[in-house]
Amino acid sequence: MARILVLGVKVPFTHGGQEVLVASLVKKLRERGHEVDQIELPFNPLPKQNLLVQAAMWRSLDLESFAGQRIDLVIATKFPSYYARHPRKSVWLVHQLRSIYDLHGTQFSDIGDDPRDESMRRMLTDGDNVALGECAFRSCISKNVAERLKAFNGLSSTVLYPPLPLGDRYFSAAAEPYILSVGRICRIKRLDLMINALAHTPSLSLKVVGVPDEPGAMEYFSNVIRQHGLESRVSFLGRVSDEDLLGLYAKSLAVFYAPFNEDYGYVTLEAMASSRPVITAADSGGTLEFVRDGENGFVVEPSPAAIAHACNLLLSEPALGQRLGSAGRSMIEGSGMLSAGWDAVIDGLLSPLATNSSAKAVGA
Repeated sequence: MARILVLGVKVPFTHGGQEVLVASLVKKLRERGHEVDQIELPFNPLPKQNLLVQAAMWRSLDLESFAGQRIDLVIATKFPSYYARHPRKSVWLVHQLRSIYDLHGTQFSDIGDDPRDESMRRMLTDGDNVALGECAFRSCISKNVAERLKAFNGLSSTVLYPPLPLGDRYFSAAAEPYILSVGRICRIKRLDLMINALAHTPSLSLKVVGVPDEPGAMEYFSNVIRQHGLESRVSFLGRVSDEDLLGLYAKSLAVFYAPFNEDYGYVTLEAMASSRPVITAADSGGTLEFVRDGENGFVVEPSPAAIAHACNLLLSEPALGQRLGSAGRSMIEGSGMLSAGWDAVIDGLLSPLATNSSAKAVGA
């Protein structure tokens, strides 16, 4: 039995895939007989000048022992938790600070090119090189995240896909004429693409599960809805219970999930586990590791017209949706992501316990 700390990063009053991943990991480690606790520090992306302070807060933590009890292993997850110090540190990387990497120079980053921003960006990149480079085991939640880490920091890693949080509980039912969107409500998830697509799909409604985690997000999306007169066809459901979420997946015509360059996306796989086709975009990153256009969903250009075309195909050809959904379910069943995939994840993250603390047991 090992004494393990799982390190999470929490934006207060928000809940997303990272929180699900950390809770699931803690649960699975405890099921295997380990003594596990979860450590979180609150994260505030604003103002951006405090990003260095927040990285320094984690770096100041020496997690080797508490009250005379040795900590055998720490498992970090996302920026800046991996800055914490420990001789046996694993990382299961959800993502780094994307605004200084793949999002830099896009509408989704507030890090500009002025000297102060560029200096902060350089310091954080250098800090990542050190903090992630010293890990005894480095892994990422998707190929997309691993490729970013290699491209920007020159660090290799193992890809360990997170199994689905609700295991074997996903099911399917008769499809109803609504599209489901699940996730944080913010610009990078591009919910506005689906809202605008509704103007071209008069027989469909949209159900949105999630809460805003970005200033002005709800005001922006509400304006888009009013612009098209869609108030009666778009429902914001907020957070829902697991049982309600399973039912919403099961009865949807399709699931829309088309963020920009997504890390991984539980939503994609939850939809497939529920035998629902997924509508995603050609620039959606991690979703493209699973969605195959015309096989288990649609990969379209990130435009309302292209999304509406996919929706209308499903409306006019019910058998098509059934075929795509069945193919997605078959892929999930063959992948081990319903439950069996946890063994590989746990074995990798615990591997530093079987090696010398100075060894770099990283992926290829």
